[in-house]
Amino acid sequence: MTDTAPTSSASGDLPQHLALVCSQFSRLAARRSEVGVGAVSWRVVATIERHGPLRLSEIADRERVSRPTATAVIKRLEEEGLVQRGPDPTDSRSSLVTTTEPGSAQLAAWRRQLAVGVGGLLEPLPAEDLATLDRASEILAGLVDIHDG
Repeated sequence: MTDTAPTSSASGDLPQHLALVCSQFSRLAARRSEVGVGAVSWRVVATIERHGPLRLSEIADRERVSRPTATAVIKRLEEEGLVQRGPDPTDSRSSLVTTTEPGSAQLAAWRRQLAVGVGGLLEPLPAEDLATLDRASEILAGLVDIHDG
């Protein structure tokens, strides 16, 4: 790290700084991990696997994309055999999207690739920094669990 920019705590901009750095780190991790697909694809599959069957509108809401964008992503993932649509037992006008077995297997492969790519970034850090990042990731995961339904 360089000392060219003020730390978020010094500037009082922790929320904005944290959101920006997390987004930038996510993109860096995806680039270094060579997952072979855009981040949206593996994020959507991960969201569906984590939350169970979801309607297209729920996927769009969770991923902060428009409904047409979610529809296009799901169509592509269906064509690749990673997700499937089925009837929604509570609403005959809607369908529920679930991951397929190949989709779950591909998600596991993407996660392994991300672990390698991110592992290479983290490897040179001292143990104290790794412990700090580990704790920070636990805190962030807890926030996501609480606020992401």
